[in-house]
This record gives sequence, C-alpha cells and structure tokens, in this order.
Amino acid sequence: MQMSHRVSRAATGLGCRRSVVAVPVVAAPRRICILAAKKGDKGGKGGKGAKKSALADLLKKKEEATGSAAATEGASNAVPADCVSPEGRMLVFTLADSYYRLTKKYLLEGVDFEKLPAALFRAPFALLAHNKFQEGVKDPVYIYGNRAALDLFEKSWDDLLKMPSRLSAPVDESAQTDRDGLLEKAAKTGYVTGYEAWRVSSTGRRFKIKDVTLFNLIDRSGTKIGQAAVFSQYETEDGVVHTIKGSEPDVEEEAAAAGPAIPTPEEIEAAEAAVAEQAAHVRSLKEVQGLQNNDIPVQIAVMELKKRKEKLAALQKALDDALAASKAAFDDDDDE
Repeated sequence: MQMSHRVSRAATGLGCRRSVVAVPVVAAPRRICILAAKKGDKGGKGGKGAKKSALADLLKKKEEATGSAAATEGASNAVPADCVSPEGRMLVFTLADSYYRLTKKYLLEGVDFEKLPAALFRAPFALLAHNKFQEGVKDPVYIYGNRAALDLFEKSWDDLLKMPSRLSAPVDESAQTDRDGLLEKAAKTGYVTGYEAWRVSSTGRRFKIKDVTLFNLIDRSGTKIGQAAVFSQYETEDGVVHTIKGSEPDVEEEAAAAGPAIPTPEEIEAAEAAVAEQAAHVRSLKEVQGLQNNDIPVQIAVMELKKRKEKLAALQKALDDALAASKAAFDDDDDE
C-alpha cells in the first residue's frame, strides 16, 4: 500500500510543495560469485587472445576516478554528514520553517525538500545557529554553519560546532554587550532585522556583517530551541563591501551524479543494514512514540528511509549492469 504525505508550502518555508512517499522494502540482492578465467587463444598459435571484459574496464575506470578524487582532496565543498542525518535534516527544516513563520519570507525558493540540506549549505548567504534556550546551556555553542559562514569565520565544520557563539564577536565589553542585547531582543520579539555588527574570525580577521536578520528557532510545538543569523554581505576593515556567493557542488558529489561506481559486497551489505536500521526507526516513531504519518519527524524519517532504499537499489542495479556488460563481452568473444 502506498502512503503519500504532503508538507505544505507554508510549513516548509521553501516556496514549494513536496510529497513524501513510503515505498516497499527492496529485496535483498542476489549473492553472485564471479570466477575469472582467462580464455585461451583461438585457432592455435597466433590466434586472437581473449578480449578484456567490460567489467574489468569498469573497474579500471573506477580506480582512475578514485585517483582523481584523491588528487582534489582538501578542496571539498561536501555537505557534512551531520546535515543529512535524520537529526540534521530536522534542524535544517526548522531553520527554514522558523524563518518563514517569523518573517513571512523564504530562505530559499523552489528547492526540493530532499535537497534542502545541500542547498542551504551552499547558499549565497551566511547562516549560523546556536543552541540558546537549550536546557542547562549557559554558554551557547554553534549547532550549524553553512559553507559561507565557515569560510568567513575560518572554521571547519567540526571546530565550529565546538565554538561558543560569543567568540564570534570581538572580546571588548561593548561588542559583547551589544551582541547580548540583540540576542535578548530577538528572544522576546521573535526576530530582529537590519542590524550590522563587527565580528572576528578564528585568525583574528575583523569584518562587519551587514543587514543581518537574527531569528528564533522554533519547533512545531512552538518551543524555542535556538537562534539563527543570516546575512549576505559583509564589510572588511578597508571599507570594501563583499557580497557572498554560493559554493559549487563537491567534486565527489558531481562524480556520484555522473553514475554509480561498481559496488563491493561490503557496500551492498552496509546499504541493506542501513535500510533495516531506518525502517526500525520509523516503526519506533509510530509504535513507541505514538506519532502519526503526518507528523514532521515521521515524514523526515520516511524520507530518509526512501533515500536509503534508493541507494540500495542503485547499488544493485550498478552490480547487475556491470555483470551484464561482462557477460555480453564474453558472449561476443565466443561468437568470433
């Protein structure tokens, strides 16, 4: 039975409508053992040797692609794994949803719901969030920063998530007092917009963020869980105003989009385990926590399950295609 759940345009803050569909579990892949045997020369001495199998060609291309990816390592714009986990997707949804609910504007328009984590991470604006309002937190730390924000503050993703947000402002008392005042004002009014303030990167470089919107993060029950800031321009100390540009897709992600690599048995087994794990999570949300299909956590969990099933199906297809190509090459050789 097919189940369709819709997330409304207003609810997502994305300017689009998206259906989340639960699909049947993909059957386990066939276990295939390939015995590679060298085919002898035909017609005796001087005969033509066996053709190189299509599978061997594909494996060679995979090795070449791996080498190319290794050469570009260090210049990655890959979306952090935390952003595409179920919890990360929920945070990204809350960022977009809260911004729309408070300002009646969209962070991004026309973005597919499933592509929101990557779109926000590479967006042409800086977006940061910290865990103010979280119970027991006295010195809020960052819980999100997109590519533009990481570059501007000269931080890695892992380092930013350990950083108290107060360290983004100069240490002098007036700067910290102004920052605290803005945070408290936004906490009371929902959001503050149009302000500018000096900030400092991890190397001590100072810059002024301009036309900033600071807004509360609110879950679907109306509880405040944090705050976020978004801006698209900053000014350096020489007085030059810079407009933030979006980042390009990661090299490895582009390679993945060009077509799946030949999967190993271990990759297929891992994909099967990931599907089973997420299916159990969906059941737990419904049976243990009592959530319904139209609840946001269930929709996000089902979307993640669908994504994992699609990955498993793609791995199975890549393996089947490679085996079919290899068989066709040997059959063609037999016909000569």
